Amino acid sequence: MRILDATPGCCLIPLDQELTGFTDFIGAWLYTGDAGAFLVDAGPASTVPTLAAAIRDRGVRRLSGIFLTHIHIDHAGGVGDLLTYFPGTPVICHPKAVSHLAEPTRLWEGSLKTLGKTAEAYGPIAPVPQDVLTPAEKPFHLGGDAEVIPFLTPGHAPHHVSYRFGEALFGGEAAGVFMDLGEGAVYLRPATPPRFFLETSLESLETLLTIPHEIYCYGHYGATRRTPELLEAHRDQLHRWADLLGEELKRADAPDLVDRCIAVLQAKDPLMAAWDRLPPDVQERERGFLKNSVNGFLGYLRG
Repeated sequence: MRILDATPGCCLIPLDQELTGFTDFIGAWLYTGDAGAFLVDAGPASTVPTLAAAIRDRGVRRLSGIFLTHIHIDHAGGVGDLLTYFPGTPVICHPKAVSHLAEPTRLWEGSLKTLGKTAEAYGPIAPVPQDVLTPAEKPFHLGGDAEVIPFLTPGHAPHHVSYRFGEALFGGEAAGVFMDLGEGAVYLRPATPPRFFLETSLESLETLLTIPHEIYCYGHYGATRRTPELLEAHRDQLHRWADLLGEELKRADAPDLVDRCIAVLQAKDPLMAAWDRLPPDVQERERGFLKNSVNGFLGYLRG
């Protein structure tokens, strides 16, 4: 297993899917140290056995908490199943996410409607016991002076939360989808939902920029010490997409609009300049997500 050690005691466990291009794309962050052990995100149900085995391989028998950045199926769909391996673990999430995790029927139905066969590959969402659900409204104490501090960062999802522990800031998808391609090259794109509000995403980025940290941990995929540089670059990227896609929308709101927009972004967005370095299967995956992101922007621009 290609576990990524970001700092001593903090690693990213890959949760690969049997889907084209879904290697090194979904993962869960595990912290282990004197304060105990905690997890940031749990991935989908299909990879819970892999995740539980990797946690135990690191010598962890008990988790102090599972911190959910948001409750999309690829980040939180497996948390109910994971609790069968680590019963009684507090699950920390956005206050408005509590009821959806306790009774996930609508969440699962919405995932199937939106993602189709991808959601089927992720697996159904099991309910989380009400008594372990903890709203992310104040610092969560791990023991001693150690605490994980939540910050509400809506944009990618209305129920999105980021967390800081020590020098690490776990930002989920609030600052986009990231790939470190080596030799200083990165790929970075917005993680835009169909219902998108530019101002909300920008406000969340400003929140992240105010939080002291040395390493930024992405939900997809990896970590960087080029912070706040890449947070600022993503803020600029959101403005750039709005400008570029706004110009395309003015030209013609035609059936080929999304494909035109993607071509313009690949040509003019420096954070997508590494597109040709992506493996073909990753390009296939990313093209699907790019369509979602572009549609989110277009919906916002149309008003």
